Amino acid sequence: MDVRSKRRCFAMVLAVVMIVTSFYPGSCMADVSGKTATKSAAAGSAANKKIKPAQADEMALALTDKMWVWDWVAFFVPYMSKKGVKKLLPASKDSEWAKEIDMTTGKKLKFTKKQIKAARKNKTAQTLTRKDIDGHALLIMQSNGDWDCISFMLPYMSHKGIRAVVRCYNKKHGAEPKRAADYY
Repeated sequence: MDVRSKRRCFAMVLAVVMIVTSFYPGSCMADVSGKTATKSAAAGSAANKKIKPAQADEMALALTDKMWVWDWVAFFVPYMSKKGVKKLLPASKDSEWAKEIDMTTGKKLKFTKKQIKAARKNKTAQTLTRKDIDGHALLIMQSNGDWDCISFMLPYMSHKGIRAVVRCYNKKHGAEPKRAADYY
């Protein structure tokens, strides 16, 4: 075959492929179960996806290990399982910050049973969603800028939430920019 006929053959194959794929719009958006979703529907459902108690346990315990700020951990407590709540006090005693002194009060930093009981009663929504995690992670990032304090929340966040957290991180730490797409 000469070069012209190779080009024609390639162009014809390409045209056939394009025509066939045009009959299946959105097929690249199909999930594992074979259901097809549009981008907007997928984005909407991802933000409203419910967080399970075991996932709230995981995030609360990871945050407890990294940070002594009770309000940040208390956010997860109403949505945690009973088993996870029982692990909270021991986790705080074994954390990186255990036995540190609060500069304002002069007392040892620790979580208490009283705090946990109060937080269990303070359930603001029926269920915890990805959108809630997005907002909480952004709040933490705006407050302290420490990636380690939110990194364990990334699997439970929407793409929009991850982009917001990465933008905030990059504003605080210009030298080492992160890319949101690395965390999807």
